[in-house]
Amino acid sequence: MRTYADTSFLVKLLTPEPGTAAAVGDYRRLGRPALFFLPLHGLEVTNAIRQRAFHQRRTLGSSERSGVKRERDTSLALLHKLISRRALIEITLDMDLAIQRARKLSEKHTERLGCRGFDLLHVALALELECDTFLTADRIQGTLARAEGLDVTFSVEE
Repeated sequence: MRTYADTSFLVKLLTPEPGTAAAVGDYRRLGRPALFFLPLHGLEVTNAIRQRAFHQRRTLGSSERSGVKRERDTSLALLHKLISRRALIEITLDMDLAIQRARKLSEKHTERLGCRGFDLLHVALALELECDTFLTADRIQGTLARAEGLDVTFSVEE
């Protein structure tokens, strides 16, 4: 099984947030497949973890803020652990080809589904990698991936 997880799914695997238990459960039910991890994932996932810490610091009381750094560091450490164990397989591919494919997906689906650019790009990357399974917590990406023939697992908020 060639499996692609979008950023929304990966962040749920790495951070305690609504939907984490569902994402972990789905990942386990699928037999914990190795997931492709592109430089785009590296940027988006680490930034999402840091952005989460930013928002927590702004919304939590001072007594609760001490755990924010620890949670952030735990999530980033888990990411590095999954990479070192090859549960996340770091690869690169021709982003120009993926963007061309995303443009074709836009022509075909955006007016019907309301896709964002990154929805299109993640599905295009999965298709370029010849994946058969797409893991997401994003309904539009999941609908798009399914329309393109991928087996989709949704892990939505609990």
